[in-house]
Amino acid sequence: MAQSVAALLFGNVGSTLVIVAILVSTFGCVNGLILGGARVSYAMAREGLFFRHCAKLHPRNGTPAAALRYQCAWSMLLALTGSYSELLTYTTFASIFFGGLTVAAVYRLRLKQPDRPRPYRCWGYPITPAIYLLISAAFLVYVVRGDPRATLVGLALVLAGVPFYFVWKARRGPRRRTGFLTCL
Repeated sequence: MAQSVAALLFGNVGSTLVIVAILVSTFGCVNGLILGGARVSYAMAREGLFFRHCAKLHPRNGTPAAALRYQCAWSMLLALTGSYSELLTYTTFASIFFGGLTVAAVYRLRLKQPDRPRPYRCWGYPITPAIYLLISAAFLVYVVRGDPRATLVGLALVLAGVPFYFVWKARRGPRRRTGFLTCL
């Protein structure tokens, strides 16, 4: 469909360039998501909240190779569950939802700890985070209304991780935590 619209607007050569630009953008985004996702698993494993093996870095290149393998296996399993559109809905809902929670946490942090140093200031605070939250909420409603079943599956996948979190947290025991997961 994108190629048909691009052909109408830009001709055949232009439509080919638009498709190539879409592919380059998609591959760049996927690259960032893959590498970022593995580092989250790596950090969780270092905190004792994921498979211990994922806390190891590859000795030659310093990448979280084990975490990348786990992410690869999980991605292949998810790919067997439905279409690309459904998978996108699963992840988009969760991503926007947790992004909104993160922004909402800024308000809570400012209320609970008003004197805490702020090394980074949010431009336009409190208006810009509120606008983001409104847009996120509207987008979440749009996603739910567009495909409620896929949205519920995505939410179920996220909630399925909660018992695993508590198991790993109990297994880890009470120890001093370091890194960005100190809020847990």
